[in-house]
Amino acid sequence: MNATRHHLLGGLLANPLAAKELRSRMRGPRTFAVVTCYLLPLGIVSVALYMLAAESATANVVSGTPVGKLHFAAVSMLELGLICLLAPAFTADLVSGERERQTLDLLLVTPLTRWQIVVGKLVAALGSLLLLIVVALPIQAIAILLGGVGPEELAVAFLILVLTTVTYGCVGLYWSAHLRTTRSALLLAYATTLLGVAALPFGILVLLILGQGLFGSRLDVLGWLIDDPSDSPLAVQVLVTLGQLAVATNPPLTSLFSAVTLTQGKPLLFSERVAGQTVTFVAPWLAFTAVHLLAIAFFVWRTACALRRSAR
Repeated sequence: MNATRHHLLGGLLANPLAAKELRSRMRGPRTFAVVTCYLLPLGIVSVALYMLAAESATANVVSGTPVGKLHFAAVSMLELGLICLLAPAFTADLVSGERERQTLDLLLVTPLTRWQIVVGKLVAALGSLLLLIVVALPIQAIAILLGGVGPEELAVAFLILVLTTVTYGCVGLYWSAHLRTTRSALLLAYATTLLGVAALPFGILVLLILGQGLFGSRLDVLGWLIDDPSDSPLAVQVLVTLGQLAVATNPPLTSLFSAVTLTQGKPLLFSERVAGQTVTFVAPWLAFTAVHLLAIAFFVWRTACALRRSAR
């Protein structure tokens, strides 16, 4: 445990590979082209919504919804989609590219540990992606000036974007270390990202449609799974917790539910009545943070193990 902790700290604090990769990435035109292509659609959406606010009669509310909330939701969701599109592509070639160029063996025989190689590659690739999130903050902050959004919502959105970037970046790096070609690593990285971003909402929609047909107009899934929910408080709590964990794996759903709980002023832990029972809920962004930190640790660990096997 102490050796692992030392490797992680060494990889973060003094990593020549990260410094080299960051210099090569930031000096090239690719980073500036990506920043431009990233900010352009965000700017277009922001200007369009600002013009909508200017043309409204009150310049404050459109269709009963504060313009600031519309602006914040549109920009955040678009930014989340762009991050999910870019993160796997930035990391899917980090190890497989070295293998294709036949330079992986040279990298493995350097004094760098496997943890330093993994962290150095990851920091270099995600540094430019985190730069995109930072430079887009002023566009998101316009929502505060338009009204309806507070600084806490901006901070939670920033946290979700950062964790999403790191998680799906680690997914790309994981497949890059386990597969021989960049094309196959990129394909599986996007498949994994699609599973986390799109498959869960689609699965929930299918369950709701099927449940509507099974239970009629009154959809009572808890009543179907539990004969008498009033006699099974623990079972209700377990089902609600599993539902929260399912939501925590999905960035768009977490963003939506986090916005609702923050608007209602809910604390980190709060209680609600479900199926006649008082059930404890965790703030969606907090559950999202825990789930994604565990996923990041798992993917980094498995990537280091794959490099160790390659060295052998």
